[in-house]
Amino acid sequence: MEQAAAIRDEESVTAGTAQTSCLRTSFQARKLTRNFLATVSPPPSSEAAETVLLVVSELVTNALRHGRGIRDFRLTARHDSVTVEVGDSTSALPQDRSPRDFAEGEGGGFGWPIVCHLARDVTIRPTPDHGKIICADIPL
Repeated sequence: MEQAAAIRDEESVTAGTAQTSCLRTSFQARKLTRNFLATVSPPPSSEAAETVLLVVSELVTNALRHGRGIRDFRLTARHDSVTVEVGDSTSALPQDRSPRDFAEGEGGGFGWPIVCHLARDVTIRPTPDHGKIICADIPL
């Protein structure tokens, strides 16, 4: 049975679901995720944990860089996966870019394809306030 807990600070994580809207950096998101993964039973393999951390880092960085900040952050553990949900304040959808689309010296643009490759399923839900929530389900 899943338990839900609202995150009041970075240290109070309950297995099942963790949620917060107070993240300001991808470092905070990775720390919260590490703490959350430590509560999951059975624990994910180190490779699966690193995959979850990479997806979290990419989604949070994109929300901060392109989505006017993080509105919602949620982790949900199931017996075979972890779902990462990151909400931001813009309805603009992530853009696929290939390496040939980049001008010389231009950085970035590889995070979204990485998320789509690593996650079993990726969905984008609009929110009533014209934002969006990106959900990525990562197999364990």
